[in-house]
Amino acid sequence: MEIPYTVKFWLFVIFLIPSIPCSIFNLYHFLFDRALRKCLHNHVITILLFLGLIYMVTAIIWFTHFYRTQSALVASPKFCLIWVYLDFALTITTTILAAWASIERHILIFHQNLISTPLKRWIFHYFPLIIFTIYPFIFYIVGFFVLPCSFPFNYKAERCALEGCVGYNEKISMWDSWANNVVPVLVIIIFSIALIVRVWYGKHRMGHRFQWRKYRKMLFQLLSISTLYFVLFLPAMILYAAYALGLSYSIGFDFFLNYLYLFYFIIFFTPFVSIVSLPELREKVWHLLLFCRPRTRAIFPTRVRIVGTVNLQMGKITNTVQQT
Repeated sequence: MEIPYTVKFWLFVIFLIPSIPCSIFNLYHFLFDRALRKCLHNHVITILLFLGLIYMVTAIIWFTHFYRTQSALVASPKFCLIWVYLDFALTITTTILAAWASIERHILIFHQNLISTPLKRWIFHYFPLIIFTIYPFIFYIVGFFVLPCSFPFNYKAERCALEGCVGYNEKISMWDSWANNVVPVLVIIIFSIALIVRVWYGKHRMGHRFQWRKYRKMLFQLLSISTLYFVLFLPAMILYAAYALGLSYSIGFDFFLNYLYLFYFIIFFTPFVSIVSLPELREKVWHLLLFCRPRTRAIFPTRVRIVGTVNLQMGKITNTVQQT
């Protein structure tokens, strides 16, 4: 049974409202905090947060409107093409970048010689980030705007029922199924597990020579995001691969659609996972909460002491009141 539109709408509203300011908070500190900005392992997370923010204020808001009204926000072909294009391009870009992050962690921890010079950093760090960010946007420009698509526009359906345009060409569909969807998720799972094994092996074999504390934040950051993909996206990709291999769509299709919907919660949860995984951001959030908390003025009791003093000139005793 597919999740009802009403439930989808309220779930989006509940998680979308706090996730947008949380993303802005993360991006602000990742971009303007020099210590966070210089860390190479934060660069891919910064891009993921930036793309996730764009995703939330465009396609996901348009989905939220659709779940409430059962109609597209704007009933026009141009809007429908932009909607389906951003949905596909941003989904695959974030997934591929998360897959690259799971590979890059091995480089940053175990093969630091590959990033020891500016040229090597460009080859093994910046260049992959640029390629994996640009590639999906170019691929889906071809899939939705260049190649012909005979699917009619249906303004009463999600994405105006244009998601089949990518599958219209058999070769493009096969590449999209495996290279863009299945393989990146498998890479996230395999390389994340391999990283845990390598870190555990290095910690126990090398003992104090392995600088575990130096890499603990980096490892926790990656595994937190990988867990989101493992729980919320892997089951859908297993079925997606099975359908590409010939499994009938009558088998588990509602389950497949429900898990595709759960992918959006990876976008919602990533900003919170980023805060939890980095003590620097946790500390900033704590200070922010303390600053925003209403302050009440404390009232303390005062003790009054009467001291007798002798005024020799006036020849009389006067009392003065002192407050402490």
